[in-house]
Amino acid sequence: MATGTPDGQTVTPDWLTIDVSAIEGVRVKEIRPVATSNGYLTEIFRQEWDLDQLPVAQVFQRTMYPGAMTGWHAHAATLDRLFCCAGSVRISLFDGRKASPSFGTVWHKIVGAMRPAIVTIPPGVWHGVVALGPEPALLLNLVDKAYAYDAPDHWRLPPDTEQIPYRLA
Repeated sequence: MATGTPDGQTVTPDWLTIDVSAIEGVRVKEIRPVATSNGYLTEIFRQEWDLDQLPVAQVFQRTMYPGAMTGWHAHAATLDRLFCCAGSVRISLFDGRKASPSFGTVWHKIVGAMRPAIVTIPPGVWHGVVALGPEPALLLNLVDKAYAYDAPDHWRLPPDTEQIPYRLA
């Protein structure tokens, strides 16, 4: 037999992913849908999960066509909580906070209807989302501060920026 490197553990015996974010302040909660007599019920957010202690000030959804991407964006003060409830997406993060112990780190998570999880993204962490697969993806965001129409807390970079060492495209 050929020699190689053995795989490390990636799931628990209960099939929960062992996937600790390498970016300071990012939290991930894998969620198990509950089978009902007429489908599935999936909790999206519960305060007692202790992902953060911030309020939910606004919930919005984004429909993404297959292959669509958001580009890189970050917030100065707003915490994002992303949940993909239809299709699947790859959420890519880059820690742009100079004072963070994980400054400069890139991290990815694939989530969706088949593997639900909620990902919390603190202010200052750049993030981009790409829809995967052949069907549209539906992404929910449960932010701690509602969108300010007159002064958006939203900063953008293109998907292929030289400022982040990963291309979304």
